[in-house]
Amino acid sequence: MLILGIDTTTKTASTAVVDFDNTNENANAKILAEIQSCGKLSHSENLMPIVDYTLKSAGLTLDDIDLFAVAHGPGSFTGIRIAISTVKGLAFGSEINNCAGISSLCSLAYNFHGTFDDTLIFPVIDARRKQVYNAVFDNTDGLKYIKTDRIITVSELEEELNREFSGRKIIFTGDGAEMCFNEIKFDGEIINLPEILKKPSAASVCKAAYYEKYKKNETIHPKILVPVYLIKTQAEREYSNK
Repeated sequence: MLILGIDTTTKTASTAVVDFDNTNENANAKILAEIQSCGKLSHSENLMPIVDYTLKSAGLTLDDIDLFAVAHGPGSFTGIRIAISTVKGLAFGSEINNCAGISSLCSLAYNFHGTFDDTLIFPVIDARRKQVYNAVFDNTDGLKYIKTDRIITVSELEEELNREFSGRKIIFTGDGAEMCFNEIKFDGEIINLPEILKKPSAASVCKAAYYEKYKKNETIHPKILVPVYLIKTQAEREYSNK
């Protein structure tokens, strides 16, 4: 089971191909190739070349892919649109009508799939103005949502942490992790991890797609892949104010 994953919801562009052994109940994931790019090129300039290089590095072509997975938000509106339009084009081009839209927050949590037991995972993507896109996952016995995707201020998150999760071990991951680590005072343990574990990983998009969508028979046709912004776009806000 070969899954091609893409994430451009933040400044990091990530692509990966992951192979899952469907004959194994635990479906061990083997990363065949993964690229993370944080350079000056825009996602529109960079994405297709790194998709192409990822496939070549894995010794594959588009026709080998069984499922296309994309982080569909929340995050950068432009990045989300670029990733979704790219996956639609790839899927139609290969005639593989099997896709999965994955929460960018869920995929960040999957960076820790199978590790850090008895820890709460707090993906946080910078939404500007001291706000973050956030969800909360319990990692005690596999990843489980505690708080679903939302936008929240850092001060509100701090209050919630101390009210509901006092004394627990937590991890912040995502491009808002450093801000939260520095600004939030928490009556518990915040595990500060290396930067690489806080970045979006397309391999994690693939893992989330397999366990959260494919295993549950919830993959979709590329025609119905849509962005998930959580908040209105600027155009929508301007239109509603007319």
